[in-house]
Amino acid sequence: MEHLLYFLKDLKRVGAVAPSSKFLAKDLVVQLQNKLADTDCKPLNILEVGAGTGSLTKQIAKHLRPQDSLDIVEIHKKFYQIIGSKYRLNDNIRIHHADILNFHPQKNYDFIFSSLPYENMPEEITKQIWEKKLSLCSQRAYISYFKYLKFGDFKSDFEENIVNTYKHDKKLVFLNIPPAKIYTLEIKQRDKEQAAIKSPNVA
Repeated sequence: MEHLLYFLKDLKRVGAVAPSSKFLAKDLVVQLQNKLADTDCKPLNILEVGAGTGSLTKQIAKHLRPQDSLDIVEIHKKFYQIIGSKYRLNDNIRIHHADILNFHPQKNYDFIFSSLPYENMPEEITKQIWEKKLSLCSQRAYISYFKYLKFGDFKSDFEENIVNTYKHDKKLVFLNIPPAKIYTLEIKQRDKEQAAIKSPNVA
C-alpha cells in the first residue's frame, strides 16, 4: 500500500504500482551471481539506479562480498530514507539522494542495475540517462534492467538501439505485477567505441 500511494502521487518518478517481486529481483542479479561464482573475481563496483523500496537492493546486498561496493542513487526523498534506514550501517553500501544525471562518482562500475520508468519519461531524458549509464561502465560491464510487458517494446529509439547493440540475455518474468521482461546488456569498451563511431547521432 505504501508503494501504491507514492505511485499515485508521483507517477513519473515511481513508475510501478507495486514493488518488484522477489522473483524479478532474483532474475535481475543472475549475471552478478555468475560473475561472483568465479573464484578469481576481482572486487566489483556495483551501481543501482532508482532503488524504490529496495526489492532489488535486497538481492544485490545478499551477494555482496566485503571487498565489493554498492552505490545506490535514489531521487525520491521517501524512498531514499527507506533505503537509508535499511543499509546505512553497511560499510560497503553508500546511498545517494540524487538525480543520476547529477551523480559524478570517481569510479566506473562493473554492474549497473536500474528500475527506472522509461515509458513515463520524455525521450530526451531517457537518452540522457542511457548515455550517463554507458559513461559509468568499466572496461567490461553489465547493465541489467526490466520493462513491463503492458507497454510496447520501446518508446525511445535510442534505448532500442542500445539494447540491440549490447543485448546479452533476455528473460520474461510472469511472477511480477505486472509481468516484466528483463534485459541484460554486456558493455565492452571496444564495442562501445565502435558503436559510437558508426552511429554518433542516434536520437
